[in-house]
Amino acid sequence: MGDAIYQIALVWLILDLTGNAAVTGLVAMSAYLPALVFGLWAGVFADRHHRLPIMLFSQISQALTVAFIPLIIWKGWAYSGLVGILAFLRASFGTLFPPAFNALVPSLVPKSRLVRANSLLSTATQLAYLLGPAAAGSLLQFLSLPWMFILDCLSFLITFALLLSLRSAERARSGTAGPAPTWKDLLDGFRYFREKPALGFMMALTVINNLFIMGPAIVGMPVLVKQALQGTAADYAFVEALMALGMLIGSAVVYRYLHPLKSGTLLLVGMVLDGLTYSLFLWARSLPFVMVMIVIHGIGIPFIVISRTALIQKHAASPYHGRLFSIVHLSVVGVTALSSALTGIAAQVIDIHRVFFGIGIGAALCGVVGAFLPGLRSLE
Repeated sequence: MGDAIYQIALVWLILDLTGNAAVTGLVAMSAYLPALVFGLWAGVFADRHHRLPIMLFSQISQALTVAFIPLIIWKGWAYSGLVGILAFLRASFGTLFPPAFNALVPSLVPKSRLVRANSLLSTATQLAYLLGPAAAGSLLQFLSLPWMFILDCLSFLITFALLLSLRSAERARSGTAGPAPTWKDLLDGFRYFREKPALGFMMALTVINNLFIMGPAIVGMPVLVKQALQGTAADYAFVEALMALGMLIGSAVVYRYLHPLKSGTLLLVGMVLDGLTYSLFLWARSLPFVMVMIVIHGIGIPFIVISRTALIQKHAASPYHGRLFSIVHLSVVGVTALSSALTGIAAQVIDIHRVFFGIGIGAALCGVVGAFLPGLRSLE
């Protein structure tokens, strides 16, 4: 919930400070760039050490970093460059969490139930992304923007306390624990994907798909709501909440009806739906239209996330899980940095509706191409 509130507050703050889509895209890039710089090493670290302490350190560090943002706003020091530096630091500590978290799950859940387990985790995440923006939209009616960052800080402290209850899971440790991480450890993750071509194709498509889709999701949507449709920060928060509602529906559909499908097929269907529904924003001329379409768009996203996570957990050996999930994190969050910057620049010279149409068609084609790649569609 805190992450959802933070993402809304950060982008809206920069739009308020600068009114410039390109600058907003660059600051958004700074919030995702650490995945490119540190993400792979975070995976190696997760394979070499106990995963729970890594998760605890990540949470407390992010809490302390994000607490500085409301302070500089109240002091009158809220310049886009300084906010970008703090966003970079917060995200740097955040790169430690996803590989450790995803690597911990297979040690707690039998392989036969991984798809359903990941569906439940995805449902919890989407519920948070529904409740977080909805809470932000309501609170912004009578609280100022800095309080959104304080709520994010508090969310990290609460999560830190809850993680302490998982101390028994600390025994889940990579079998390769020992010397300090080396470049060979880092490259072993990439070699693993090369030795399993279907998984390698999946990762390549993930990179290309996210290059199309993530920038418009992070930068394009607030530009559409604020500049094209003259909406408020609360309007944007409710749009984000409705996307989470669609994702929540999608997670429930996977859990209840689609878990028997081959995970590779589910992944490709999700990519096609993800792209095609974004292309329809070409005709978004009112906030009600955006709100309806964003729910429909959100339904396909869990198809991708749940199937991709389960495929790696099933097909990769446990000692490699941290590195492989760090590569996934790199392909999603790291590529978001580049995609955000490109979207901000594009929105300065191209109508935002056409930006959505172009990236939507490109993203959908990733799923179509994937159907012809050897072994990916039938991967289970």
